[in-house]
Amino acid sequence: MRMQVRASGDEVHIELLGVAGRQHRVLQALSSYQPEAQNSATLDPTEVCVRAGTNDMRIRLRGHNGRRHDASAVYRYLRRALLER
Repeated sequence: MRMQVRASGDEVHIELLGVAGRQHRVLQALSSYQPEAQNSATLDPTEVCVRAGTNDMRIRLRGHNGRRHDASAVYRYLRRALLER
């Protein structure tokens, strides 16, 4: 699986290639992500937009109410949760 995470304004864009059948696992990992700097609960579903195909996923995280997501923190978390198992 190849993963790229980048910031774009107040959004974080996550691109995953080669997920083939692991989309549910990606969504489970993302649903348990807790932003480090925010001291808050998990992601609000309204902050997440997912587009998935058979072998790829594109996910956009958009902060609400002044909340911003750190692309490098998201990358580190997903890397641990998905790739370093």
